[in-house]
Amino acid sequence: MTTMIIDMFSDIVCPWCIIGGARLEKAIAQRPDITFERHWHPYMLNPDQKPGVDFKSYIAQRFGGNTRSSEMFAQVTQAAASEGINFDFDSITTSPNTRDAHRLMMMAEELGKQWELAPFLYYGHFRDSLDLNDHDVLRDLAVQAGLPKAEVEAVLANGMYNDHVDDSLQTAQRLNISGVPFFIFNRKLALSGAQPPEIMLQAIDQAAGMSPV
Repeated sequence: MTTMIIDMFSDIVCPWCIIGGARLEKAIAQRPDITFERHWHPYMLNPDQKPGVDFKSYIAQRFGGNTRSSEMFAQVTQAAASEGINFDFDSITTSPNTRDAHRLMMMAEELGKQWELAPFLYYGHFRDSLDLNDHDVLRDLAVQAGLPKAEVEAVLANGMYNDHVDDSLQTAQRLNISGVPFFIFNRKLALSGAQPPEIMLQAIDQAAGMSPV
């Protein structure tokens, strides 16, 4: 059976990353003859983000006013709904710095549970309006995803995996990645954005003929 490596650069506060991940899952399901090995790579849309910043003020400033941000919310909400994903932008209160969430994702990657943890973090922010800079919140989400509580608490308390996050950010910069989601198939073929499943499938089929680096 063919094995394919898929590297996904993503940020927890990127709604298109949730959508892109769901569309990738649909494409993967159409190739049962391929074994997929997926890896999460941290990307931070705003690495200097101060914890606890008001979400709506931040979005309005980032996207050029309330009208434009409302249009963006409507567009991404519609796209998400088409994939069976529900967002509740109106309930979100804070815009977190995602470094701690990414550190937990790196821990989950080592345990083979990154794809179990990612939805808890995504939905914690976009649907449940949880503060992802609150270590108690992050701990509870990680434990719900199946990560060991004591180890999670140690990671959050001691700054573990910061070097993993930094390495990923540097790799993204070296690869000139300027937005997410960003996928690399078989370490050869890159695809940017939450593309439709049929485009993802084309990338998979093309990359299937390429040997990974």
